[in-house]
Amino acid sequence: MRTLAITVLLAVMFQAEPVKHQAEVDRIFSAFNTHTAGCAVGVAHNGSVVLKSGYGMADLERNVPITADTVFESGSVAKQFTAAALMLLAKQGKISLDDAMRKYLPELPDYGAPLTIRHVLSHVSGLRDWRPIADFAGFPEGTHVYSNRDLLEMAAKQRGLNFDPGTDYSYTNIGYNIATILIERALGNGKTFQAFTQENIFAPLGMTHTRWRDDFRALAPNRALAYGRTGDTWIQQTPIENIIGAGGLLTTVGDLLLWNENFKHARVGGPELVRALQTPATLTNGRTIAYAAGLRVIQVDGLREISHAGATGGYHTWLGRYPDQDVSVAVLCNSGQPNIPARLGRETARLWTGASTAKPSAPYAVDSAKLQSLAGMYRKVRDNTVAEIRWREGKLMFGSKDELIPTAPDKFVAAESEYKFTDGTPVRLRVVTPYDDVLYERVDPARPTAAELVALVGEYENPETASTLVVAIGSAPGELTYRIRTNPLVRLRATFRDAFATPSGSSIRFIRDAGGKVVALSAGDDRRGVWDLSFTRVR
Repeated sequence: MRTLAITVLLAVMFQAEPVKHQAEVDRIFSAFNTHTAGCAVGVAHNGSVVLKSGYGMADLERNVPITADTVFESGSVAKQFTAAALMLLAKQGKISLDDAMRKYLPELPDYGAPLTIRHVLSHVSGLRDWRPIADFAGFPEGTHVYSNRDLLEMAAKQRGLNFDPGTDYSYTNIGYNIATILIERALGNGKTFQAFTQENIFAPLGMTHTRWRDDFRALAPNRALAYGRTGDTWIQQTPIENIIGAGGLLTTVGDLLLWNENFKHARVGGPELVRALQTPATLTNGRTIAYAAGLRVIQVDGLREISHAGATGGYHTWLGRYPDQDVSVAVLCNSGQPNIPARLGRETARLWTGASTAKPSAPYAVDSAKLQSLAGMYRKVRDNTVAEIRWREGKLMFGSKDELIPTAPDKFVAAESEYKFTDGTPVRLRVVTPYDDVLYERVDPARPTAAELVALVGEYENPETASTLVVAIGSAPGELTYRIRTNPLVRLRATFRDAFATPSGSSIRFIRDAGGKVVALSAGDDRRGVWDLSFTRVR
C-alpha cells in the first residue's frame, strides 16, 4: 500500500511540471486568439516531447484554429535539411563538398576563384541573392511563379559576385535553391530532390507531416494560410512560388522536434554528419564565424544555442536547440511579424533551461558630449546603405532599437555585436558581428538642388538583369524616382551625396567618371544579399 502511495505521488509530481509550464507558455503566446493568425509551439526535454500547443487561427476566413499538428511553411529553417541532403550525398560518394558548383551546374560562370558546395553551405559563396535581382529585372517576387530552374537561370547571368568565395559572409538563399538541382544531377537516376529527402531523412525519422512545397497548387492537409497586417486588417500572404531548398518546407512542430533529436542519436547520417552540420565555417583569413551548415551556433542567455529562423510570405518560424540542457523548441507562425518566433521560442526555452535574460554589464563612463559627437549618418561601405546613429534621451542609438552601451571610450556593444569608432575624416565605424566585420563611414546628409537632380536623370541598363532603370525627377523636393518596365514608380530619398534610399532600405548610388560626369549607378542591399549591382548610363 505504501509502495502504491509513493507511485501515485511520483506520478503527480511528474505531471506537475508540464502543467505549470503549460500555463506559462499560454501566457507567452497570449497575444494570439480567435481573431488573429497565430503560432504552434513544441518543446522536447531529455528526449521526450513535453509540450505541443496551438494558438490563434490557421484560417481566418473559415475559423479554423491552429493546433499542435497544423502544417506551416518553414522559411529558412529548411536550409539545414538541404545541407544534410548534400552531406548524405557526399557520404554516398556521389559528390564532394569541396567540388566546384560548376561541376554539376555548368550554367554558372567561371568567377576565377573556385566556388564550392561548402562555400554555399555557410553563405560564404559571394553569390548575389535572387530577390533583389528579380526586383531590378522588373519581375519582383509575387508577380511571377518562380521555380528553382528560374533561379539557376538568374544565377547564370550574373557576371560578378559580392566577394571572392570564402573571404567574407553574406546571407543568400540562391545557393541553397540551386543546390537542389545539383543534387538531382549528381544522383543521375531521375530521382527528385523531394524523393531523395523523403527516403533518406523524413521517412527514417518518422517526419510524416513533412514535404517540400515544390508545387504551390498541391493540396497540403491541415496547412495554415499565412497572413500579414495592413493597418487593422489581415491580408493573405501565402507564397505563390515553387522555390525550395532555401525554404519551402511544409512541416509541423512535432516533426521538427524529431529532427532535432537526430542531433543526439544520429539515426540519419551518423555522428560525423550531425557534427559537420554544427561546425562553424572558417574564412580564408582564419576567422571562424557563427554560421555552420544551415545552422547558427551562438550564445544566448549564456547558453550554447544552435538555431535558425525563417520567413516566407506571412510565415515566420524558429527552431532552436540547447544541447547542454537537452532542450529543443520549435515555433511556427502564420502571422507576418518577423523576429516574433525567436523571441517567443527563447522565452519558452527558459522555462526548461532555467536561463534568465542576460543583463548588460554596467556601462563604461563616457562623457555625454563625446557620445553626442558620434551621432550622425553612416554609410555601409560595401553596399552604400545608410544607418542613423542618434543621441536620444541620454542614450546613443544605432537605428531605432539598438542602444550602444560603452565598454571603452570608443567601443560599444549592442545585441550580439561590437561597435568600434575610429577618429579621422571621415569618422569610421567597424561593427564586428558573429558572422563578419562591417565597415561604415560617417557622411554628410545630402540636400540636392533641382539642378543636381537633373544631372542624375536618365536611363541605366544592366545585361545581368536584362532591364533598363529609368530615373526621373520626383514630386517632392530633393526626390528622384525610378521605374523598371511598366512597374510602379519607386521613390528615392536623398541620403548622402549622389546616393538615395528606396522605401525598402536599398541604396542607389550614382557613379561619376574622373571628369565628374555621371556614367553609372550601383544598387546595393547587404541585408538582401546584393552589394553592388551596376547599371551603365545609356542616356
